[in-house]
Amino acid sequence: MSPRYLRFPASLFVLFVFVINGRTTFGQLDAPTAFSDFAGCKHHTCTWVPWDTHKTFKHGEFTYTVDNLKEDDGGGDFVLRRGDRELIRTSLKDLSASISVVWSPNSHAFAVTWSDGGAIGNFYMRAFQIRGDSVAEMPATQQAFQNFKARHWCIPRGDNVQAYRWSADSRNLVLVLSVYPTGDCGKDLGHTEGYVVEASTGKIEQNWNVRQLNRYVRSHPE
Repeated sequence: MSPRYLRFPASLFVLFVFVINGRTTFGQLDAPTAFSDFAGCKHHTCTWVPWDTHKTFKHGEFTYTVDNLKEDDGGGDFVLRRGDRELIRTSLKDLSASISVVWSPNSHAFAVTWSDGGAIGNFYMRAFQIRGDSVAEMPATQQAFQNFKARHWCIPRGDNVQAYRWSADSRNLVLVLSVYPTGDCGKDLGHTEGYVVEASTGKIEQNWNVRQLNRYVRSHPE
């Protein structure tokens, strides 16, 4: 089956981590497929489904896109350019649905979150730093993921990680870690926490429960 048939249309998206109508539901951040037209930008974040729409986004002096999509086994290449110069081309393994790119305020770093199955995951994330014409990957998720996994882990499916927002000084990155929200994950299904990490090292600066995360999201909408 082609990866494009693994997506969930926006009308079927029902999982939110935020407080809705006075109650908190289990799950993750709004998934990228929650966009009705599968493409759009808010603040420092752009989200789209490359299987539906081939788009090139502009951020300051940079442009970025996803190409070389693989129909048989999923995946594609994230490409960042400055003018005609290609700064990085890197494979996003198992990409078969949506992708979200969030930039730091100083435009010297960005984080890429992508899904292999649409609205309920799995979600993966990588962070990068730009120095001149060089782009290097940062270990932003490693410590947070291991910390979360040690306490909450879905054996059949694994856990999800998403990038939400950078700090005002572009040093820290807010991550959302969550257990896949299906019954085979047991009592931890949908459990969600927030982490503030130093992106360049992965050092955990803060660990938030879902209420603390919700408060941050309400006061820092992305």
